[in-house]
Amino acid sequence: MRARERFLEWTLRADPKVGLRHVGKCMICWESCVDTPSADKARDWCLTHVGATGHTGFRLSAFEFFDAVLTDHPSVNGTPPT
Repeated sequence: MRARERFLEWTLRADPKVGLRHVGKCMICWESCVDTPSADKARDWCLTHVGATGHTGFRLSAFEFFDAVLTDHPSVNGTPPT
């Protein structure tokens, strides 16, 4: 019996149902808004936070959810294993 080794090919796939998300975060107190698909809504939260606290330092982050998909596996591409 012989063991066979080979490299597998993977690809990353973004989740289209979620899309790109944005979060505004105060760099003074570390409070942040709920993530939103709109960068403008995250910025609006920052402006509201300025008015409520006087804090003036913020960070806007964007992120997306994705998964890794095996692309060279028979269950994915219908080819027989080698």
